[in-house]
Amino acid sequence: MKKKLPVLSKPMPAASQRELAVKPVAAGVKPEFPTRGAMYRKAGLIGGASLLVGGGVASADMAKAPAPPPPPPQQQAKPNPEKAPMPVSELKDGSIDGQPLAKAAPKFKVYREGGGIGPAEDMWQESDVEAFINWTMAKEGKLNIATNYKFEYDGTSFDLDGFDAEKNVGYEYVDKLDYDKDYFTKEVRAKFDRWMKEKKAAILFIEIKKNPDAATIKGKVLKFLAAVKKTPPIAGKLASNAGAVPTPAPPPMKK
Repeated sequence: MKKKLPVLSKPMPAASQRELAVKPVAAGVKPEFPTRGAMYRKAGLIGGASLLVGGGVASADMAKAPAPPPPPPQQQAKPNPEKAPMPVSELKDGSIDGQPLAKAAPKFKVYREGGGIGPAEDMWQESDVEAFINWTMAKEGKLNIATNYKFEYDGTSFDLDGFDAEKNVGYEYVDKLDYDKDYFTKEVRAKFDRWMKEKKAAILFIEIKKNPDAATIKGKVLKFLAAVKKTPPIAGKLASNAGAVPTPAPPPMKK
C-alpha cells in the first residue's frame, strides 16, 4: 500500500522557526564572504583592470604582469634567386650556359607515335638530342658552350645550337624534325670548311637523316674534336661583320 505523506494545513512562518532565525553581525566582525562593494574597492586598488572570476577577484600578480608581445608579422617566403652563371675562368672542365656540367650525359629516346590518321612513325625530342650534344661537346672538348648563340661573321648571320666564343668552336644539329636545316645551305656549309682551314672558326655540322642515336652522334663529335685539336682556331671572339646578310627564314611549316 502507498503511504500518504502528512499534509500541513497551514505553513509555519519562518520567524517562528528557531533554526532559520537570522543572527545579527557584531560590530567590527567581517562577514564570512566579501560583499560586492568590497570586491569593487579591491578591484579599484589593483588597477581597475582586474576581472571578477567565479565570484572572486583576480590576483594582483596577474594584473601587474605585462601583456604578451604581439606575434611577429608573418614572413613571406622569398623566391629562390636564379643561379647566376659562374665565371668562365672557374669552369676549366667545360660548361653549358655558365653552369657546371652534370656528372652524366643527358639521355634521349626514340619512340613510336601516331597511328590515328596515317601510320605511326619514330619521334624524339630535338631539345633532348641537343642537350646530349651540348654536354658531349663541352665535356670532351673542355668547351664553355653557349646555347642558341647569335653568330655573325663573313657575311652570314644565324643562330648556332652551341658555340664557345672564346675558342671559336661550336656545332649545329639538324634532323628531319628540325626546320633550321633550311638556313644552312651548301654555301654556308662551304664557309664552315673554309673557316676551319683558315683557323677562324670550327663548326661541326651534324645532319641526321634517319633516327638519332647517342653512339653515332658521339662518334661524330669525337672525330671533329680530334681534327680541331690538330688545327685549333685562333682564340678570341671573332669580329662581327657589319655587312652580314641574315640568312632568310625558312618557309612556314605546313600543317
